[in-house]
Amino acid sequence: MAQINMHTTPEFEAELEALMKSRGIRTKSEAIRLAVREAARRARPGKRDLRALRGLLNRLPGERLSDKSSAELLAELDTETNDKLDRLSR
Repeated sequence: MAQINMHTTPEFEAELEALMKSRGIRTKSEAIRLAVREAARRARPGKRDLRALRGLLNRLPGERLSDKSSAELLAELDTETNDKLDRLSR
């Protein structure tokens, strides 16, 4: 495994400690790996994880949502949201 040495500021150390405490992470290395993985995932183009929006489906005005399965609604929401986000990022 490669080793990375870096110099940090006191502010970085404080933020790293806060991340470790909030996520229950024991080592700085583990916290930095997690932060990089999450940042890389957000930066990658492609399908986005929209599961956090599930609770909003029952609040949408218009058609009766009970006429569609949850899978159909999520697929529709994923497609429409990804299309709009792709257009905005151009």
